[in-house]
Amino acid sequence: MSAPTSPATIEFPATMIDEEMRKHLENEQYIRFKPQVFGPGPLEIDGSDRDGDVEIEKGIFHLHDSEARYGEFYDLEELLVQKGIPFDRTSYMDWNRPPELRVFRPGELTFNHYFPLDHEAYEPVVSVVKIRELLALSMPIHEIQAYLEKDFPAYPPLTDWVKEEAAP
Repeated sequence: MSAPTSPATIEFPATMIDEEMRKHLENEQYIRFKPQVFGPGPLEIDGSDRDGDVEIEKGIFHLHDSEARYGEFYDLEELLVQKGIPFDRTSYMDWNRPPELRVFRPGELTFNHYFPLDHEAYEPVVSVVKIRELLALSMPIHEIQAYLEKDFPAYPPLTDWVKEEAAP
């Protein structure tokens, strides 16, 4: 019996794709890159033998798989974490799993957070139970803000890791 699948998208800076990442993407995600004739330069996608979309836009590598195993890119995500490459992965709604957003940002204070998402707008959600708790406690606004910062912290966009020359 095969593992359940659901659509998923992952994004990370294309400028951070090294030879190991490239081989993984070619062998595990069935993506073909154009040969680099004149030495190292920006990667260009030559095609894909997969069920999904792949592109590099403004220095960000986008990969969508309509049948990702468990709605994740497990091996690719582990490789990105190991290499300290920031990424966003969105798992979309499926009958056997709720949608979620995984955000990984390396650094002094590594940020690796999973956000539950609304199944229609795909925006992070706060449970009704938590909202009722906050309202019932008549918490001051700064305490509500502290709660939101704890459970829904701000994080830098992926474009912060894109080299200037890669993002026209």
